[in-house]
Amino acid sequence: MAEDTERLGLLVSVFELALGRLFEASPGGGQARDLFVEDVRRLLAETRALQGDSPAVQTYEALLRRLGATRPGDADGLGVVPTPEQGVPPVGSGV
Repeated sequence: MAEDTERLGLLVSVFELALGRLFEASPGGGQARDLFVEDVRRLLAETRALQGDSPAVQTYEALLRRLGATRPGDADGLGVVPTPEQGVPPVGSGV
């Protein structure tokens, strides 16, 4: 099970990197990225409202951070990268 989780984490990281590169390289990629970030923020808000402790919340937050869509002063705290001391694992989403 731990090996499967590690593999999944690696695949997600590669997917996130590829997605970021597509936004950078594509004509109009900046606008597409903004629309995608808007969609992820909406999913995050809806998921938080229904299941605040869902792993999906951490995944959406990590994706927004990796896309550079957050700042340290963000009102929702997304700009603050979680640490293991805050209960987030040292590898995987959110790191």
